[in-house]
Amino acid sequence: MSTIERELLRNVNEKIELIEPSTGKLFFEHKTELVFVKPRLMPLKSQALQSLEEMHRETARQLQKKRTKRNNSNNNNSNENNNKKAGEAQMVAA
Repeated sequence: MSTIERELLRNVNEKIELIEPSTGKLFFEHKTELVFVKPRLMPLKSQALQSLEEMHRETARQLQKKRTKRNNSNNNNSNENNNKKAGEAQMVAA
């Protein structure tokens, strides 16, 4: 037993007069007092989930950049083709 438990038992024995039965078994319950601790804030998302979400966002950004580049290059090619066709039409008309 630790010194704190011994002191608690002494205090309990001093306050309560124990009645020991002559036959049977004697039970003694030591009830501990509740100790309240400062509450801790728990994160709503784990670090693993946050890193997965960040990876997903980064991948989505990269895909968006590729799509915009592809669309821009397709638009430029179609504009050049339209300009060539318009030039050919002017030559044919002349």
